[in-house]
Amino acid sequence: MILTNPLSASELGTLWLTYQEKTLILRILEYFLKHADDQEAINIMGGLWQELHHYVTKIEDEFNRQGAVIPIGFKKEDVNLEAPKLFDNGFDIMFVRVLKQVSMGLYTINMNMSYNDNIMQIYEGLTSIT
Repeated sequence: MILTNPLSASELGTLWLTYQEKTLILRILEYFLKHADDQEAINIMGGLWQELHHYVTKIEDEFNRQGAVIPIGFKKEDVNLEAPKLFDNGFDIMFVRVLKQVSMGLYTINMNMSYNDNIMQIYEGLTSIT
């Protein structure tokens, strides 16, 4: 199969790292959701989980389309959801806020290293979530 617009090495690299980051954040959110007491926090984190899961799937689709290997990422088995709650109320939302601040900078850098329209759309979408 010959691709008309293959990904560059920098695009593959940034996509790989973004996949790793997002699968880690999904696992963290699952732990937070399991132990959250505040309904508003549950709504915020649940919505974020759904949005990020959508983009993890889009990244997997792009890897498949390019014939590239999909990174292993972080899986449900990597987190013990039955571990006791390790934080006070409010920590989960503050942690998500800090993650979003860090992610915004990474999306900007990654978007500047991308030329492929599909990759740019992924980072634009992630930026709009943030």
